[in-house]
Amino acid sequence: MSLSESCAVLARHPALKDFASRVSDFLDMHLPEPVTEEAPRPPWLDLRKRAAQAGLTGFDVVCANVGTRHAHGTEGDRGAAAVVPPHLARVAQGLAMFLAGRRDCDAREVFSSGHGAMALRYGRPVVAQAVYDQVVCGGELAGVASSEPHSGSDLRGLRTVAVDHGDHFVLSGMKGLVGRVDEATGFVVFCKVVPSEQAAVQGADVAWLREVPLSALWLPTATAGVLTETTVPLGLRGWSLGHLRFDDVRVGSELLLGVPGDGRRIFDTHFSGWRLMMALVCLGAATAAIEETMSRARRRSVGRTCLANVPSVVSRLGIAAAEVQAATAWCFSLLERIEQEGDEVDVAACSAAKALATDASYRAVDIGLQLHGSEGYTRRTPMEKRLRDIRGLRIADGPNDTLYGVLAQSLLSETRPAAPLVAQRRA
Repeated sequence: MSLSESCAVLARHPALKDFASRVSDFLDMHLPEPVTEEAPRPPWLDLRKRAAQAGLTGFDVVCANVGTRHAHGTEGDRGAAAVVPPHLARVAQGLAMFLAGRRDCDAREVFSSGHGAMALRYGRPVVAQAVYDQVVCGGELAGVASSEPHSGSDLRGLRTVAVDHGDHFVLSGMKGLVGRVDEATGFVVFCKVVPSEQAAVQGADVAWLREVPLSALWLPTATAGVLTETTVPLGLRGWSLGHLRFDDVRVGSELLLGVPGDGRRIFDTHFSGWRLMMALVCLGAATAAIEETMSRARRRSVGRTCLANVPSVVSRLGIAAAEVQAATAWCFSLLERIEQEGDEVDVAACSAAKALATDASYRAVDIGLQLHGSEGYTRRTPMEKRLRDIRGLRIADGPNDTLYGVLAQSLLSETRPAAPLVAQRRA
């Protein structure tokens, strides 16, 4: 981690050193080396269950509306979660993601409550308890279903509808290219809640749905009428990817997260932090790639000249290291601000930081692959897998062009008070 700002994070927050050691020890035991495409695929879901037994799946959320019973292990076994102070939960999650990314981008799902945090934070006690037992204690996985084939990341354009019948909803629609479709025990589904009489009047017309505020539901995968279809992506193949179709799915009203129309607040609050997590996964992978390439440059030579003494090699590695360190520092700084400011999340800055970090990570790994020569293009090294995986994370949770635009629109808006582009870190 010598290249990384994560060392500075631990210096600022020494209370997290024990937690970081536990995560590193877990990875050393179960993923001792970066994953290559040539090696057998790690049993990712099994590793998540093992992480749950080690207390590494619930440290990022404080759940006041759930009990303390555990599906696996004992209270002592869950000590890793206990060593994370509540005011450093997001920073700890960022550290775990960064360390996971150093081994493989698909390890991002092994630690923390993931998307289950939305159900834990905004669900009614019966929902929060079920998700806590399954996702935190049992090591199951929670998914999220937001984008749709026709609208991509346009949340106002979503057409998945939950017709309100009082004691239940009837959910209909389709979600496109959703992660974890085979592994997730349930999904947070973003949709439009409409009264039954309004749905009957509007019929097949969908234009009016753009004016309906977003809502969110917790939907167990086993619910009747939930259909899944998988596809094979270019990268990030450790977890399934595909489509979800809802065919008049009956959903109890108790599965609503927050209140009707609360979806955009839930989405922005959760995904501002989650985008930083995905950024740090990529930055961990990029840091490992730079370190491996520097080691190779010291060992290899061109003619009689050590590769580490070739100016063009040195400058390219230096640029990559500078970009990755700067992006890492920004991401952790934003996580620290989220801890300090609570729900006052800077959505625009978090969006742009994710875009910047994944772009910088992709360039760093691309340089590393190039400097490994033809070997870097083979499945024997982790470089080509990292490149494919990071390419996918430049699209996931909002494509980078869109995320940069969020920051630009925020800065151009006359309705917002002027603010510095990069806020100073508080003492």
